[in-house]
Amino acid sequence: MKFYKISIIFLFLLIVSMGAVCAEDANQTAQDTLGIAENDVLSDDSQGSYAELDNLIESSTDSTVELDKDYMYMDTDNTYINLNHLNLTIDGNEKSIDGNNKAGFLKISNHSNVIIKNLFVKNCNNTAIIVGNSKLTLINVTFENNHDKESGAAVYARGSNVTSTDTKFLNNYAFYGSAIYSTLSNVTINNGLFKNDNPVVWSLIRGSGSVLEINNTIFANTTSKYATAIYNNGVTIIKKSKFLNLSANVTAGAIAVKGSAFTFTTIDDCQFINVTSSRNGGALYLDIAGDSEESSGIVSINNTLFKNCSSEFGGAVLQLDGSLNIFNSQFEDNSAVENGGAVYTSYANLIIKNTTFTGNNASTDNGWGGAVFFDKGIIIVDDSTFKNNGAKEGAAIFSYDGNYQIKNSKFENNANEDIHTYFDVKNSKISNCGNVKKVINSTKYPYDVRYSGNRIVLNRTEIKGSANDPYFNLNDLGLVTPVRNQGSMGACWAFGAAGAFESAFKIATNITIDVSENNIQNMGLRYSIFGSSEFGEAGTYFMSAAHFLSWLGAINSEDDTYDELGKISALSFSPNAYHIVDAIFVDVTNRTALKEALVKYGALNLFVFGADSNNKFYNDTTHAQYTYGNHSGNHYVTLVGWNDTFSRNNFIEDPGYDGAWICKNSWGTGWGDNGFYYLSYYDVALNDSEAVGFIIENTEPYEKLYQNELGGCDKYDKEYTEYADTFVSQDGDIIAAVGTFFEKANSPYTISIYVNDYKVYSQSGRSRHAGYNTIKLNNYVAIEDGSVFRINIKSTSTPVLTNTRQHILTNNSFVVEDGSYDFFKNAVVPIKVYTYHTYLQVPNIVSYKGNGNVVLNIIGSAVGDVIVNFNGSTTVLTLEDGNASIDLGVLPVGDYVVSIYYNNSVFISHVKVFETTIDCGDSNTATFAYNTDFTFTVKLVDCQGQPIKNTEIPVKFDGETVKGLKTDENGYLDVTIFAGNTIGKHYLDYVNPVSKESLRVTLNIVSRFAGNANVNMYYFDGHTFKVRIRNNDGNFAGSGEVVTIKIGKKSFKVKTDKKGYATLKIPSTIKPGKYTISASYVGQTVKNKLTVKQVLKLTKVNVKKSAKKLVLKATLKNGKKALKSKKVTFKFNGKKYTAKTNKKGIAKVTVKKSVLNKLKVGKKVTYQVTYLKDTVKRTVKVKR
Repeated sequence: MKFYKISIIFLFLLIVSMGAVCAEDANQTAQDTLGIAENDVLSDDSQGSYAELDNLIESSTDSTVELDKDYMYMDTDNTYINLNHLNLTIDGNEKSIDGNNKAGFLKISNHSNVIIKNLFVKNCNNTAIIVGNSKLTLINVTFENNHDKESGAAVYARGSNVTSTDTKFLNNYAFYGSAIYSTLSNVTINNGLFKNDNPVVWSLIRGSGSVLEINNTIFANTTSKYATAIYNNGVTIIKKSKFLNLSANVTAGAIAVKGSAFTFTTIDDCQFINVTSSRNGGALYLDIAGDSEESSGIVSINNTLFKNCSSEFGGAVLQLDGSLNIFNSQFEDNSAVENGGAVYTSYANLIIKNTTFTGNNASTDNGWGGAVFFDKGIIIVDDSTFKNNGAKEGAAIFSYDGNYQIKNSKFENNANEDIHTYFDVKNSKISNCGNVKKVINSTKYPYDVRYSGNRIVLNRTEIKGSANDPYFNLNDLGLVTPVRNQGSMGACWAFGAAGAFESAFKIATNITIDVSENNIQNMGLRYSIFGSSEFGEAGTYFMSAAHFLSWLGAINSEDDTYDELGKISALSFSPNAYHIVDAIFVDVTNRTALKEALVKYGALNLFVFGADSNNKFYNDTTHAQYTYGNHSGNHYVTLVGWNDTFSRNNFIEDPGYDGAWICKNSWGTGWGDNGFYYLSYYDVALNDSEAVGFIIENTEPYEKLYQNELGGCDKYDKEYTEYADTFVSQDGDIIAAVGTFFEKANSPYTISIYVNDYKVYSQSGRSRHAGYNTIKLNNYVAIEDGSVFRINIKSTSTPVLTNTRQHILTNNSFVVEDGSYDFFKNAVVPIKVYTYHTYLQVPNIVSYKGNGNVVLNIIGSAVGDVIVNFNGSTTVLTLEDGNASIDLGVLPVGDYVVSIYYNNSVFISHVKVFETTIDCGDSNTATFAYNTDFTFTVKLVDCQGQPIKNTEIPVKFDGETVKGLKTDENGYLDVTIFAGNTIGKHYLDYVNPVSKESLRVTLNIVSRFAGNANVNMYYFDGHTFKVRIRNNDGNFAGSGEVVTIKIGKKSFKVKTDKKGYATLKIPSTIKPGKYTISASYVGQTVKNKLTVKQVLKLTKVNVKKSAKKLVLKATLKNGKKALKSKKVTFKFNGKKYTAKTNKKGIAKVTVKKSVLNKLKVGKKVTYQVTYLKDTVKRTVKVKR
């Protein structure tokens, strides 16, 4: 199916004025609405045929045709009645049109103006009414049980105006727009009802370049794959409508909008209740730019309620690009499995005004933005309220790369911090919001990968073939995975790469995998913090190759299933990913090189001009494409083989010679030759790109990957020939390999490794292929935890990544010219470092003049001998229990390097001898509890060891200078840390004013609490809430300390036992429900969730007034465990009854006939049952 874009001028010219109609009762439930009224019953009058109805219309001398009987399609009838250039009113008089599951109903065309009213249209097996270039008005029409294979089972409109009033659409099914499909049309729905019992695929109403106006309409109790109620890529106006109990198995529980600058959406005075999706946008998914770079579309939401909506991302609303204005609305109890409990936006400007967010939640384990997740753009929040929202970070608002203005708003009882922001844009501000709990302008650079992924075991399939063969097809050899369908998403670049990777993996391992194209795409787009800043849809071969090389993938499709509408995924750096370390880039103009790569490595990701039956280059009969003229690539496919003898006559235009590449497309098996096609060797689009293949040969189980980028490279800079990246070791490493991009095969290189600015290793060679090469080191280099190491690479050009959303650490990536370093700004050179965890710890040593001999202790788990090289001397040491030591002697003040060689690795120790010292006693760390005053003491001496007395000492606490600190007569300096600092690590930094020596002391402020956890229980089942507290020194307290535990508004004073535990048994006064349970001690409070589940179960009861008695029954169970011998009190019609439960947990009481005689027939009587403090109510309906 083709989707068309039209100008905004044309869209607005389509809008016509429409009269207002009354909405159905706002308090009416979905179930109430869906009933069929008495006057909806179809007539039993005799039926006429379509031919008779056609004759009736043709013979009518009036512009109105009155129906006096039902009509059904007969086998001798035409499948449609054609209304051509007519002005006609059909009054059905509550009669029916029955397509007999074989036909449609009407085709309206050629500027006709047709009004249909008071009619039932059912059982059509093609679209019931097709309207083209005409006007259709529907009044009090019911469409039911109509079907179409493609689009619009009830109404299909093209270039038309359709107005529907008081019309029902029930159980109509089509792939696109189960009820209504509109293209380049204006559709207005007034006071409508849409409901389907069985799932639909793409929405009940679907618009393409259309104006959809929906008023006073209900969409209820329907499930879909995408966009259950409405999908449009034009103008969408929805007012006073309800969306109830809708769900999408993938994305957009109610409404999806995908378009361009011409996409405008208004939602006014609506309700979205219990609307869900699995992936993106519980109620609304709004992709304003779509597959274009136009992003000026506007979405306005006013006076609208979102309640109990949920999704993986954006529990109620998810918008990408454009502008989103939310005014005077309510978001209640919405949730996201990951981020954005109520609202999620990326690259969209967001205004929230006079809006309330209550009880919304994102994941408390790793979720961001319990109410609002905002990414990249301008956000203004004004005069709004955020209450009882929860998330791990930013329970109310989370901002990443945002320019925010948050003002005049209330933040109440949100879990953790109210607001958390990362990488703030200048002039962001929070004002007049009271005491906001906030963490502002944080940073994170989560690019290193610290696990080896799924182990790849080589079991290579030997391929019989060569580049000299006239025909070669990996698909014939079973080395190509099945053809897949990218659908309506511009994800070809991900499918092409996935196909190439799967083929290479199959060849290398003899295992078939299904790589997640969804993860390749969504991690690479600009809506991911790892993605390209350039693309909102589509991508490049650099991007897809980088996905695998950066160890974001490959992951299996089952871990991130394909979504052809949504663009946000959760998985990144999955432990189950398959990690590779090499990719080849092949010049597409070099036919021999392409063939050699296909035979050696498998399928390739290839950039082409897209083959399409609608273009002049593709032969739909022979499945052959030859592009000529001035055309470049716009589509990615998987190259799987070649045929030198494929005839030039198979192409629409003769390329001049035989020969074609065999390509696997991503448009399903129904396209081309079962999903494949043939591309001429001489196609003009094969001149401006490279094909990419994946080399799976180096399967070393590297444990850690250091990298400053995830996007690969997007250009080569020939001006510079040397470049470098800097990293900091985490937990100690052994560098085993280094990777980077080379523009050409056989490029010379020299790799130099520096540790703490000392050059410790170099290695030279030539690149094996163009593209990404991982180079194994001949000797491994060991790095101590916390050491700074730098990789310099000298070659013929410098690879550079510029189009990335990633934040690049300052002064970490640079080019080298004549020995000087020029740091990149907003760009990075792609160098990756592969390491193992070190099996030897060779520490750096800091010593001081006069301290005596310097001893280097080698610690680890290795066995055998090590070779130590120091000051030109070589010593062999034998490791005993993994340890060894060497006395370096008394060293003068200065810097020294010790090299230790073991098992093909070189370990470096840096020794630095100082003149003086700062003495902090036995340890440079201290631990104490939250809200405690604490004093730390150091002693400072000069070069002769004499105290530095009565001297002001430069000291910083957490980076802030502490003024007025002086040593005493003995050189001692006291620094007092006062209560009120946050839990976590804090730092005191000292500088000796004589020697300039520095010392860092780590202060660990620990929580007063430990062991507190959420409680999930049945009512009064004996569960307790238990918490352990700490004294000022950070050790656990003893008995007698008083802890205040609060459940809801109820408080309890609990004393600790001898181990410091305060334990509260949850009392019977805490009724079933969800609570926040908190514990407070010495100024600190922790909160957990308490869930009390119901133990009483009652059923609705019907009783005849003539009955002799009524037996009421209640079941008392903790889950499956019956509670026996428990007293249960029943209250019926003002009278109390008591009973005890039996061994099955059932209590029964009998209401006598005398009581029943007092009841009125047709009324419902409420009765209640109470166990302890827990009361449940149900009703008894009295029948005649």
